[in-house]
Amino acid sequence: MRIGLLTTLDTNIGDDFIREGLMHVISHLKSGRSCEYVAINKHQPHTVYPRWHPIRFSYAKGFRPSRMKEPLRIKSEHWLPVLGFSRFDACDIILQCGTPIIWDGCRHSEWAKPIWREVMARLARKGKPVLNLGGGSSYPCERQPETLVGHPDQEFIAVMLEAARVTTVRDRLAKKLFASLGYETQQLCCPAMLAGQAFTKPAEPTRKVLINYMSGGGHYDYGQGIDAGVWETTMRHLVCELCQQNWKPVFIAHNEPELKLARQIWPDLPSVLPTSPRDYFETVRDAAFGIFNRLHASVAVAGLGIPSMAFGTDTRNLMVETLGQPVFYIKEATIDRVLPALNALVSQRDSESRRLLVLRENTFKLYKDTLRSFF
Repeated sequence: MRIGLLTTLDTNIGDDFIREGLMHVISHLKSGRSCEYVAINKHQPHTVYPRWHPIRFSYAKGFRPSRMKEPLRIKSEHWLPVLGFSRFDACDIILQCGTPIIWDGCRHSEWAKPIWREVMARLARKGKPVLNLGGGSSYPCERQPETLVGHPDQEFIAVMLEAARVTTVRDRLAKKLFASLGYETQQLCCPAMLAGQAFTKPAEPTRKVLINYMSGGGHYDYGQGIDAGVWETTMRHLVCELCQQNWKPVFIAHNEPELKLARQIWPDLPSVLPTSPRDYFETVRDAAFGIFNRLHASVAVAGLGIPSMAFGTDTRNLMVETLGQPVFYIKEATIDRVLPALNALVSQRDSESRRLLVLRENTFKLYKDTLRSFF
């Protein structure tokens, strides 16, 4: 069975968690059949075509003469997709693997036209199952839309929803906005919650506390006037409090800049950069709890029964809310609000861990039920 995956490769380990979580579900459904995965990096949409395809030639680094490159690319992208021959054409089923799928301007994403419009929608019209699983929203916390009706992105979002046999969402805003267009969707925890159990098992908690720190608390400010200095001061206070309580903070970075920043601000505390999901989960499995700016860190460790607090700048926060975990908009994360939440997290750690493991199993079952009929 050949399974197409629209995902992100070699970019963000959080996207790896989503993909691995869905593959873990599939491993329990394939009933002895072999599976071949065709993973397409949405940030390199031309790779949806095989290497021999003319569209790929127009993207090749050695393509010459350069003055003809762009006109030829435009012509090939205009005329050739309708003929097919994409790598997804040979797949039995195609899965869009989580991540934000709606935000202000999503119609302009680099994969909107070459993958959704020209490949996935075309194959869906021919009867091939396309599943849009674990998608979410990414709007500024201070500017959340009430509806998509009349929004410039409405037409493209409808293309996605029409193409997908099944759409599941990971946050309540995505569900609400899709409903505004007349599409009912099921809200489930992000499939990243299911990745950890594919690599390891929960361990007895130690005094280790996982911390992921990002300047300004997230990828983008979104014009909300976020003061990175205020957030740094809050985190310094929080880390100091943890050390005074005899916890052992370990900074877990998702990329090199985060690792460098943690070592610059907290040079006396350990910091790590796992290079694979297996390495990541082996690193975190014995932690007591976590404090994260990377929201997928919160989701991923929850699958091992590790509770956390999360802090972000946009409606991806709602993905953590779906887990029932505390999550703060960064401008509202004052130390007076964060410390009581930390103390509550510590006092309820064991019961919260048990709740998360039950939630993981229920989520695992719901994803199996969603996918079962396609296998």
